[in-house]
Amino acid sequence: MNNRNTVYVFLVLILASWIIEFGAGWKVMEWWFNTSWYAWSYPSSQPIAAFLASLGHYTTSSGRVIDLHWTPLGVTLFFFSIFVGLHIVLAVWNGLLHPFFQRWNQGVRHPIAREREQFEAAFAMLSRNSYEPISRPRQWLVADGGGLDMRWHGYKLIIDRELLNHRYFPALLAVQLGHANSEDRLAHRLYAMLPPTAGIVGTVVGWPFSLGHVLTYPFWAWYWKERIYAADAFAVECGQGPALLRALDQLYLRADMATRGGRLLKPVPYIAQRIDRIQRLIDQGHPGAAQRQRVI
Repeated sequence: MNNRNTVYVFLVLILASWIIEFGAGWKVMEWWFNTSWYAWSYPSSQPIAAFLASLGHYTTSSGRVIDLHWTPLGVTLFFFSIFVGLHIVLAVWNGLLHPFFQRWNQGVRHPIAREREQFEAAFAMLSRNSYEPISRPRQWLVADGGGLDMRWHGYKLIIDRELLNHRYFPALLAVQLGHANSEDRLAHRLYAMLPPTAGIVGTVVGWPFSLGHVLTYPFWAWYWKERIYAADAFAVECGQGPALLRALDQLYLRADMATRGGRLLKPVPYIAQRIDRIQRLIDQGHPGAAQRQRVI
């Protein structure tokens, strides 16, 4: 799936998620507040919206009649506006502020001179082996500790200190640069603005959060797996196929655990699946793969 097709698929998924979120959300809230959902137990009951609207029409102790002109539809619209507002707050937090607090919680720091040299050496090697110019990360930071991973928080690449010294650092860096060069970072930030799937529990009390995300989630899981496969293919194009195979096998395969729902609900492919895909790319003579095996 090339980058242009990726953009189209992403736009369809993100628009479908939000349309379902608010379209189905309105219908659920309309049903909840305007239907006597407990009428089978209490036949004389009235819908919640009608009950709340009736509170806007009352008589004071002095006999004065006050009518606030509340209507069942107005009450429902009021709660729906709160529903939309909460989505906006959540989207701003997850899409704009959360990456900052993730970096803050991990205590990341700027790299020292030796670490910058290690990064530049790996980046230069990947650039020489790439058919096209590789976009450089705007900024990368270091997380101290014993981890052997790297990840994007917003537009900043976080690299575990120990990984900088590892022989497989160039191969794993190539994967992350694959995400950067296809703008998966922006896609992840926009995706993060969707309410988390756990919010679906609010539906039972009339607050239908995450309906759009839940209903489109199988497609999202497929999409993100395809993006990881594409990043692996990018690494192969940079001559890192054999090294990436060994890195995945030796560093991550043992720690890869099954998740509930398996292949359908897991938003990232199993490490064994990634290894199989990469091996097939090499075996099929993916552009530059055979030549670049000698570079490693």
